[in-house]
Amino acid sequence: MSEVSLFRLIKDNDFDGHTYITLTRDNFTVSGQRHYVATVSGPGGSIGGDFFGVFSPDSAKVVGVAFTSANPRSMVRVVDRSNRVREEVNLTPFVQYILMNPGDRLSVLTNEALPTGPVPVELTLAVNEVSEAQHVEWAIAHPPAVHQHTRLRIIRRGDFVPEVNAVPWVPTFYWNPVSNVQEATDNTSQAPIPISALSPFGRMYGTLFSVRYSNSNNDGKLVVVESRSHAFYESHTNIRNAAWSRVAYAAHDDLIALSATTGVVGGDLIVDIELVRVEPGDRLRGRFSEAEAVGGNNL
Repeated sequence: MSEVSLFRLIKDNDFDGHTYITLTRDNFTVSGQRHYVATVSGPGGSIGGDFFGVFSPDSAKVVGVAFTSANPRSMVRVVDRSNRVREEVNLTPFVQYILMNPGDRLSVLTNEALPTGPVPVELTLAVNEVSEAQHVEWAIAHPPAVHQHTRLRIIRRGDFVPEVNAVPWVPTFYWNPVSNVQEATDNTSQAPIPISALSPFGRMYGTLFSVRYSNSNNDGKLVVVESRSHAFYESHTNIRNAAWSRVAYAAHDDLIALSATTGVVGGDLIVDIELVRVEPGDRLRGRFSEAEAVGGNNL
């Protein structure tokens, strides 16, 4: 394996995931022959496999990636020549290693901006050119971390009154780096929320989730809505103030509706939502095991 080359990209705002970064080797400040530092001006988010002319685009590489924060909606993707996503990794401050084949590029998409404006970000890349055998060996030893859990928060001055037949509502979340929570402020929307707008996992996965209402009248509900018929099921009712609900399941195009009234005049009603990824098949295995325990399955 070759000696590692470190690239530090500094940006005043988010990486957009698609705009090609046109920096070349000459645009970088270089120290120790292998440590490259540059500022990305304007939009940017796509990095070619030649890494700014330092490497051949036709060589295999193991690339370490590290980022400013652990925002679960900031990610890097390995994209092949046909614009297909081969690998997706949630960015964290810890270095994670991904594999790049000849002709691949990196797509970096971050979501760090706040309602008050952009947030400076920094991406570090550790690039190694490898042989085929080293490529496989390093990949086995350093699998990327899979993000399986996330937490969201919606803050409202008023009640949650579910309108299950309304056009779905997609909240706008912003990352709070202090609490490590995605937060949204919305005082009016009452429509059900698509699980895809809450869960960062691919649609091939299901999602287990739970909600907690704070400053409520002990009347919170957890409601799952079917997207086509708008039929709904109240999975948990009378959720007590500041208590977590039972865990519910949603997948694909399911929606969830929020329901609670505020118990503090002039105060915020806050709902926290925790979600965890469910592997394909695990939900059915869980249902089967539960039914087996009470003698409900016949094969």
